[in-house]
Amino acid sequence: MNNNKLDLISTLGFFCPLLLFLTLLSNAASAETRVALVIGNANYKSSPLVNPANDAADMSAALRKHGFDVDSHINLDRKSMRQAIRNFGEKLKRSDVGLFYYAGHGIQIKGKNYLIPLSTDVSSADEVQDESIDANSILRKMESAGNDLNIVILDACRNNPFAQSFRSINHGLARMEGPVGSFIAYATAPGSVAADGRGRNGVYTQYLLQALNQPGLTIEQTFKSVRNKVKNATQGKQIPWESSSLTGEFVFNTDANESVIAAVKPPPVNTNKYLQVIANVPNAEILINDVYRGIINSKGVLNIENIQENQVEVLIKAEGYKTEKKQVALVPNQWKTINIILIPDIPPQLPSQPLNDRSTGSHECINKQRAILTTKVEFITNNGRWFVKRDMPELKIMMIQAFKKYGLDFIDIDLTGENLHKQDKQLNFIKRSNANYLIRFSSSVNESTIKAFKTNIKTISGDLSLELINIKDRNVIGFATQVFRKAGLDRKQILREALKQEISSLTKDIVSQVCDIPVAL
Repeated sequence: MNNNKLDLISTLGFFCPLLLFLTLLSNAASAETRVALVIGNANYKSSPLVNPANDAADMSAALRKHGFDVDSHINLDRKSMRQAIRNFGEKLKRSDVGLFYYAGHGIQIKGKNYLIPLSTDVSSADEVQDESIDANSILRKMESAGNDLNIVILDACRNNPFAQSFRSINHGLARMEGPVGSFIAYATAPGSVAADGRGRNGVYTQYLLQALNQPGLTIEQTFKSVRNKVKNATQGKQIPWESSSLTGEFVFNTDANESVIAAVKPPPVNTNKYLQVIANVPNAEILINDVYRGIINSKGVLNIENIQENQVEVLIKAEGYKTEKKQVALVPNQWKTINIILIPDIPPQLPSQPLNDRSTGSHECINKQRAILTTKVEFITNNGRWFVKRDMPELKIMMIQAFKKYGLDFIDIDLTGENLHKQDKQLNFIKRSNANYLIRFSSSVNESTIKAFKTNIKTISGDLSLELINIKDRNVIGFATQVFRKAGLDRKQILREALKQEISSLTKDIVSQVCDIPVAL
């Protein structure tokens, strides 16, 4: 037997099992029932789009080629969209695989995604949910059907179609949680806008159509290929992302007669990780695993790309502030956002007797000690006026509950009398009560109108400061601070929410300083 025949037998020996596997996979795919709903909305009155009609038509053709029973619709109003979704829900109940594809305008309001039909009449953000389609209604239909696998593809975040009426509070679409066995794909990451495209298709759908034509790729490989190509085509301005709860494999194109090698060797996958660091100190330096990666900009943000490690240590430092470290777990091809607050490096003035020498023991240095709490909140309104609230009962209760778990007792003394808010008079007054500590909480809360909105929503920002003073020698022996910034209507409610989030960290820091040990929550 010559060498050519031996080579042929060897080659067949390698590929025959592979061909058998792909044939079985193809037969399995043909046996399963696949249904799809495809909608493309383009002819908006105030903000028309170029590509969605073509995107929907081409996606419908591609899905039919790969065994889907497709209901395809172009330029639907709200009533028609609801009816199409209702019909899709009925088909889902009789299928194995369901897929929903939408191209058009989409918007996020208060963490919910809305798909925008044609002929909507919206003058403010609070009307969006009445005139649009809640994207979660698709997921509810899928969950109700209970079929094995569901796919949602949203090429929907091109811009805000209601920009003349209001600006979206949140850019980009919010992450949605689907039922087990679902795969949700977004044309772009949170905070970004998808490109409408210069050719027949939008950028995202253009590369999705290409990926669907590659045989043998799993669903994860398909969308990773799309992500890499879209990122390169837009110079990193648009990065698609996905969320998945799949428990098995799924292949769109199971044609075993095309590019067997492509099915065996899929294109290389980008495994880079991405980190966004938000901090309260501009120009603070950021190090990732002891490697310098940049500084926080004037808006308090640093975006870091091309991180290879799965687990990193983030170190942030700035002159005049305590250096902070944080361990962060990263996921390939996804952005991770962390918030770091730097605390001013103000050395505490220690009392003459070390606190941790008390008979109660170093780990219980404030246990059974007596304290008095005073609160002061300065509210600065949008027109520059300001007013002060002292000893607000609700805030005092929250602070007392936080400290009591460390064993601190509180004495109820009214410090709101005339001039008692001055430090010297407070301390002289408190001495007569035999208290050990004065805990002073203060906050400055500012509000400013968001001029781009035709609503009453304001930007509320401020700081939280906590001091623990030793009554005996009047030294500040514990100090902690935090900042916050949120959008809302009620400045007092924003302050309450900030306290609920940060009070545990503030009290922990104070107790740690006073006892000179790390204190576990």
